[in-house]
Amino acid sequence: MDDKLLLPARFDSAAAQTVTENLMVRRGRPLTVGAGQVAFAGALGLQVLIAARRQWAQSDIAFEVSEPSDALLDACRALGIAGSEIGISPDPEVAA
Repeated sequence: MDDKLLLPARFDSAAAQTVTENLMVRRGRPLTVGAGQVAFAGALGLQVLIAARRQWAQSDIAFEVSEPSDALLDACRALGIAGSEIGISPDPEVAA
């Protein structure tokens, strides 16, 4: 991966716009999204990651969420989102 974007500790609706803007300036290049410091993730934040992963996949460009925090995995689990939907690979069993 050539570029890395770090998610904020509080990845909620207030942070979603900034993260979206940061993703868009990196579009078209392989990207790793660092998620180890996420202490809270809301539905809108996860939606941003789902949309980004899909955009990168449509362009056949690498996109990965690395080192997902327990809080991020818990939010995925609570909302029924598989880790692979947001770019976590290999997919930890978040939808269990």
